[in-house]
Amino acid sequence: MENDSGLIYILTNPSFPNYVKIGKTTNLDQRLRSLNNPSCLPFSFRVYATYKVESGLDKVENSIHNLIDKINYELRAREMTEAGKLREREFFALDGESAYEIIREIALLRGDENNLIKQKQTKKERQEEEIAKIVQEIAERKKPLTFKEYGIEIGSELVFVDDPLVRATVVSQKQVEYEGKRYSLSALAAKLLVKYRGRKESTPAQGPLYFKYQGTIVADLRKD
Repeated sequence: MENDSGLIYILTNPSFPNYVKIGKTTNLDQRLRSLNNPSCLPFSFRVYATYKVESGLDKVENSIHNLIDKINYELRAREMTEAGKLREREFFALDGESAYEIIREIALLRGDENNLIKQKQTKKERQEEEIAKIVQEIAERKKPLTFKEYGIEIGSELVFVDDPLVRATVVSQKQVEYEGKRYSLSALAAKLLVKYRGRKESTPAQGPLYFKYQGTIVADLRKD
């Protein structure tokens, strides 16, 4: 209805820091309870800002979504359903402040900027964001890097630290070739350490520590 009223909200969640959720509601507390109910979320949604709309709530929400689509169509999360239809989500690859500024421009045009309120972050929310950042950093460090991220091109030669005659050729972003067979660098290191250091075959190895590229240990070439 044209005279419908309610809130446009910007929600953030430390579980996916690269996205914000922009939607509408007539009962924010109820909406938050619904969103935060699933047990699969490590952290709860929190309100970054609200924009009170006196009338035309649906139109205002559509205008905000359409404006973001025009700025960059790729910002909105979209997926194909099993029925082959495109489903557009209310999640956008924006930080909270960028989303706030977009809504602020619309509020200025509507002449009700005072209805746009940015929420003050609580101590608990700050702590949860810090925890989420630490978890993400740990996950990134554990994620296998590609040779490109070490500055090593395909076709390059890597030298085993215990024997300069043992050399492997980089054949893809995550594999090398040695004696006609393909290995991950860690798998090859584990294999060679059995022979050169007497390790058990089941002992894992961090491949980048046991090979050199142009005289430098591969692990030291990591580009953070």
